[in-house]
Amino acid sequence: MFKIGEFSKLVRVSARMLRHYDKCGLFRPAQIDRCTGYRLYSAAQISALRRIADLRDMGFGIEEMEKILPHYGNAERMQKALGKKREQIAALIESEQSKLNKIAAMSEKIKKENEEMVYEVELKELPAVKVLSLRETIGAYENEAALWEKMGEFIAQNGIDCSMNGYSIYHDDDYQETDIDMEIAVPVNAAGNDSGNFAYKELAAIPEAATIRFSGPYENYNHAMEKLATWMERNGYEFAGNIRGHIIEGAHSQGSPSGFMTELQVPVMKTPAAS
Repeated sequence: MFKIGEFSKLVRVSARMLRHYDKCGLFRPAQIDRCTGYRLYSAAQISALRRIADLRDMGFGIEEMEKILPHYGNAERMQKALGKKREQIAALIESEQSKLNKIAAMSEKIKKENEEMVYEVELKELPAVKVLSLRETIGAYENEAALWEKMGEFIAQNGIDCSMNGYSIYHDDDYQETDIDMEIAVPVNAAGNDSGNFAYKELAAIPEAATIRFSGPYENYNHAMEKLATWMERNGYEFAGNIRGHIIEGAHSQGSPSGFMTELQVPVMKTPAAS
């Protein structure tokens, strides 16, 4: 027989864990010395403890092991128990991987926000602009890129003299998840013939517009919009028209989105209370 410390060294399981297993009734000493009260273990118990250690390392808890161990020699029941544990672990891995993905996404977002520069709000008058316009209903805001591709093809096919420092105009009264009323436009030197959804027009002058510029990819406008909203609220302005984005530096002039520069332009007027 071996005392608990000696047995612990033989099986490489701590004495604390052996006491815990005894207390739970999972693995009891072979004998208790009546005189000293010492727990005594037998070499014949090592294989049983190894089973417990193996199950523990696979993630089985005390209650699960209490149910499994009496049927350890039953291959069918063991396969069923192992299969169930496999499914539990797979589900846990999937859940944890989802958390890792969210952590990575948040880390990337923070990195981009740190790299992004948001400038101060400027109140100014915007002149009228002659443009070639394309207005369509799109399924999602990400589909705006497809409109710009169509615009680029139309310009190339018709040899149109224009500037690619264009505009994105959002015509919906509120945020739409689908069926978004979207217009893009590029400044032109001379009007031509309309074709389908392509139309030559003039973007009207805006007497007062709250504008703010930000650098980086187009989708990184959240900070700019928050800063713009805070400025409007503090200075007593409200919307007087649709938000539009003006490309200062874009894909046509910059190889990387990190070099993009966009100006958000919001027609505004003083709120009645602030007037």
